[in-house]
Amino acid sequence: MIFNEICKVIYNKEIAKDIFKAKLSSKKISKAAKPGQFINILPSIEFPSVMRRPMSIYHQNDESISIIYKPIGYGTRIMKGWKKDEKIDIIGPLGNCWDVDCNKELILLGGGVGISPILNLYNSIKDQTKTSLFIGAREKDEHFLDHDESSNIYLSTDDGSCGIKGNLFEAFQEIFSLKELQDRVIYVCGPPMMMEVVSKFSIDNNIECYLALETVMACGIGICQGCTLETNNNLKTQKHSYRSKYELVCMDGPIFNAKEIKTCLL
Repeated sequence: MIFNEICKVIYNKEIAKDIFKAKLSSKKISKAAKPGQFINILPSIEFPSVMRRPMSIYHQNDESISIIYKPIGYGTRIMKGWKKDEKIDIIGPLGNCWDVDCNKELILLGGGVGISPILNLYNSIKDQTKTSLFIGAREKDEHFLDHDESSNIYLSTDDGSCGIKGNLFEAFQEIFSLKELQDRVIYVCGPPMMMEVVSKFSIDNNIECYLALETVMACGIGICQGCTLETNNNLKTQKHSYRSKYELVCMDGPIFNAKEIKTCLL
């Protein structure tokens, strides 16, 4: 069930360079939300745009939900200024959730601002199955976790200032050989090009892979049709109905099996 709640800001703080974490009070969405789902936010009561801002849920419990975001556009710059007890209008939980097979070893890849659904998944399953977590950033100051190989937590930085030098894809290839990846499942969220590379790699090598796509989702409930993506339809006929050839990230996703979709570059 989807709820519309007026929440209060519990706190809103910078946790790394240009990375913010906001915790919001929530009695309904917090109880219904599952890892991988998102909320649609009205950044302020006076927000002039009809388009809300979709944000993946970083954490949920019985009384609150948390998000991690980077102030880039107009809406997120407003969010950066949220104060304690400020009222925020949100809709959720939206979309589907991660499909997890705890009988297999899992590899989680989170890059840039795509870390929220990955960390939500990680925190929900790390005590149930062997999991390796990879988080990528451009430099050390953008990380808020510690590189800890003994706990299978690997950080990467483009400039080599922390953890493994290189991008996220290079980092996880440095730790796992292609043979080791065959019996594991990859879960990934991050910049579209990074996900495209991981998706193609997993398909080419027959590795099970799930993607959390991030795109503009104005309504979040399938009305605006702004988040349409083309699927790999296996029907023999060349005649397609709209729904057999295309899906909506907000309704059918944001989680997809890599084999199901044409591209991550939406």
